[in-house]
Amino acid sequence: MPENPLIPDIAQRFDLDVAITMPENPKTRLEEVAGMVFDMPEVDQAAGNCSVCMESFGKSEEIARRVSCGHVYHHNCITNWLLNGNGDSCPLCRREISGRSMI
Repeated sequence: MPENPLIPDIAQRFDLDVAITMPENPKTRLEEVAGMVFDMPEVDQAAGNCSVCMESFGKSEEIARRVSCGHVYHHNCITNWLLNGNGDSCPLCRREISGRSMI
């Protein structure tokens, strides 16, 4: 059966060698993540809690960002998530994210 390019390789997502590998140039990764998060749409009236810090969006004056899968996080929370070796995946659904919203 041919592989479906839309379904990620599960083994690759859980490869610990890849997960614990530090980027070659942390400054480059910081710039890449900062650009990715900056490109994410801002959410003015987010409801509920950020799944990274568990704080309510309404109580925080921090900007909320919508990732490409539709989940919403505080700007600093999603930035730190991406910088701390979690790949480019959503904290909730693990779908690969980009700066552009797909919804």
